[in-house]
Amino acid sequence: MTQESVLLLGVQGLREMGFFDFFLPLILFFAIIYGALDKTKIFGDDKKDINAIIAFAISLIAATTSWVLRGVAGFLPWVGFIALIVVAFLMLAALIVGDVTELVRSRWVKIGGILFVIAGLGLGVWYGLGLDKRFAGTGTGISETDIAIVVVLAIFIGAFYLIVRGTGGGTEG
Repeated sequence: MTQESVLLLGVQGLREMGFFDFFLPLILFFAIIYGALDKTKIFGDDKKDINAIIAFAISLIAATTSWVLRGVAGFLPWVGFIALIVVAFLMLAALIVGDVTELVRSRWVKIGGILFVIAGLGLGVWYGLGLDKRFAGTGTGISETDIAIVVVLAIFIGAFYLIVRGTGGGTEG
């Protein structure tokens, strides 16, 4: 048996156990919600246990809701693709420039990054909703999955805003 066939059997086994349909979204939801709660300190400082319990409960509810999972399945591959491109860009920049901290702090890189993320999210929604097929005349009207993808996108944007906005005033250290 070759390594490829063993790998395919392993992936197939994970798929049959529901890893990609339930556990992976559960872990992702938990990480995003916990990160947002920890960053915003809604329940106060040093409340990691409360944040973890609430994040787990919310992520468990979300992972058992079919329309949320369909929205994530349509949208998340594009988020992963965008993340892959961003990491590849940073690796290349590190090879060329060396220390990328000053490059990343540059205003133009921030603006370019924001525009890239917006374009990537737009493409993710475009293809996730199947708008490319609809404009070609082969698609159907708005479905429950379409609404789910838009809701998931709104949640991602909201979580991103909560995490990135910072607490204001002062420096970290």
